[in-house]
Amino acid sequence: MTRVPNYVVAYEATAQGREALELGIAMARITAAELRICLVLQRVTAAPAKIHAASSDFEVLLADQATKWLEQAAGWVPADVTSTTHLLWADSTSEGLIQASADLDSDRIVVGAARGGLFNRFTIGSVANALLHASPVPVALAPHGYRAPAQLTRITCAIGTRPGWEALLDSLVAFSDGLRVDLRFVTLVEVDAAREKQSPAAAGSTAHLDAVLAYYERHSTSHGVITTEVGTGKSVEDAVEALDWRPDELAFVGSSRLAAPRTIFLGITAHRMLHALPVPLVVVPTSATRT
Repeated sequence: MTRVPNYVVAYEATAQGREALELGIAMARITAAELRICLVLQRVTAAPAKIHAASSDFEVLLADQATKWLEQAAGWVPADVTSTTHLLWADSTSEGLIQASADLDSDRIVVGAARGGLFNRFTIGSVANALLHASPVPVALAPHGYRAPAQLTRITCAIGTRPGWEALLDSLVAFSDGLRVDLRFVTLVEVDAAREKQSPAAAGSTAHLDAVLAYYERHSTSHGVITTEVGTGKSVEDAVEALDWRPDELAFVGSSRLAAPRTIFLGITAHRMLHALPVPLVVVPTSATRT
């Protein structure tokens, strides 16, 4: 029996939860994956003082309300995407989501941005931050205000020159298997604006991108235009903003070398990318093999 990929969506009855759901829908459409819409409630030791009920009764009230929120979320999922809803209890939201990804044999966790991000930019909240330091599966981050396009048309993979980039490429190969989608491989270089064209770093990045492209083409079965590009600027943020971005695009980036095997640790460059990135970002664990 062929395994159907599925994505855990970190849902809550907020704009942030809706954005996570929208990103889940966008990715599920292109990969024919299913969604596992998960709402995590923290275990109750005592009911709030203003609610005159035992903690067990308060948990029942919470569960009833959460079930209604999940029903509403399921109603937002279009007919071309298969989804299920899951009400979970855990000591923390991130712990519950990571456990759900294991129990449901999920391929990634999808989470929304915290409030406060401007111009469709990211602000990483406590749940996303915890996932970005501990998740064993890729984490997909939806920017502020995100809504699913009719179809994702391009994936940009931001790839560094340090050892370990093959794990990111392997995850991208698995995600794009058989898809008709454009692929763009970029490296980001901080240079003096007056010396961008003569920058040795930019030249070295171009050579590395050739190696990345050769690796991808040896392993990939995707269909679409494949390009490479060096983004240059006075900072990582400037380099990101110098690139063109489509509204129906998805970006991939790998974990820092500081990450333990098969877990995520968001590096400094990726953090700085988030300040300027206008599209969703998928962060891949070290040595990840899942899509």
